[in-house]
Amino acid sequence: MTSKASQSLPLRREGIVAYERGDLRLAEEKFAEALHLNESDVETNRYYGETLWKLGKREEALETLRNAVGKHGALDAETSLYISIGEKALELGNPNEALVYAERVVSLAPKDVAGWELHGHANRALGNTKEALLDLQRAWHFSLDDREILLEIAALQLELQDYDSSLATLQCLERLYPTNHEPAEVFAAKGRAYVGLGYYSDAETAYTIAVRYDPNSIEYRAELAETTMLKGNYAETIAVLDDVQEGMANDPTLQSIRRRATERLEELAQIQAESGLLR
Repeated sequence: MTSKASQSLPLRREGIVAYERGDLRLAEEKFAEALHLNESDVETNRYYGETLWKLGKREEALETLRNAVGKHGALDAETSLYISIGEKALELGNPNEALVYAERVVSLAPKDVAGWELHGHANRALGNTKEALLDLQRAWHFSLDDREILLEIAALQLELQDYDSSLATLQCLERLYPTNHEPAEVFAAKGRAYVGLGYYSDAETAYTIAVRYDPNSIEYRAELAETTMLKGNYAETIAVLDDVQEGMANDPTLQSIRRRATERLEELAQIQAESGLLR
């Protein structure tokens, strides 16, 4: 190691300490000084890029990270760099670049969970839903207790209209939580799968739990109301919409559902009235 490279290490450590405590300006300064002494260090470049990203200098950050590719560093530092570039490219709307870096990661480290996740996210952004599902299933294979991956797998299975598989995945996910501590999004996903299968009563039950766990969610409330509409229980639809948190009643989506339910109730009342006149 050269003299300048040795001198850069304390500056890198100081930068990492500042970065981890949230002092991004100081971190930026320390990493810049370290790179002035040793621009070939992968970890310093990566931390510098991450710092710039958090400071809102996104294009500069990504360019810094790209420039670090091929520089000296351990394998884990190299894969971390590729994942960082891929995630940021994806966030900036470039899934093709993200996929390139994801492929580099899984080529170097075939059991890297984050690498397969990135591969899946890039494929999903490109519209390659089946490939994305396979990628995330590989990621889960190497991290069997990862709840977020399982939830993503279930969502992709829903997109592919494989409702039975989605329910099976969600049941597997439920076992990773203590009883009655599952998040609302798990029950909402179950509701979507049941709707896809035409099991509207089961869907209503699942959505009811989701709404109870997250009463502020307009999305879950709307899905519950729509499910009662599918069952033809329009009075229940109105009741679901009446039981909302303050400020939610004026939501356009909920108002639209209310109008449709009200109109349907009025139509049914008219039909019943005309039927009575004919007797």
